[in-house]
Amino acid sequence: MIRFVIGGLEKNQIKQEIEKAGGDQVEAVVSTDFEGAKKIKAGEADYYIGACNSGGGAALSVVIGILGYSNCSTVAKAGGRPKQETIEKLVKEGKLAFGTAVESIDTAVPMIVEEILKNRG
Repeated sequence: MIRFVIGGLEKNQIKQEIEKAGGDQVEAVVSTDFEGAKKIKAGEADYYIGACNSGGGAALSVVIGILGYSNCSTVAKAGGRPKQETIEKLVKEGKLAFGTAVESIDTAVPMIVEEILKNRG
């Protein structure tokens, strides 16, 4: 079971996308960015996904402060679209937290979840 914590804007939409993409292989918990990052650091969750209007600011700023910049990445900025090859690279690098613009939740979140499931082991 891969455990996701969710923060930022449109948390329920993110949760629905995680559950749709991961089915019974995932658990998704709506949280705050602060509490979610603390859960990852404590080993109580595996990944964080957050959204904001820009994709990088409020989606990840607190999480970066707790988990470190090298563990976090924006996958889709406002006006942009996520790229499968970029998400694949970030997951393989071991990133733990992903931020996206609200407008890209429906495409970015399934890509992230599917890539994590593909690479777990």
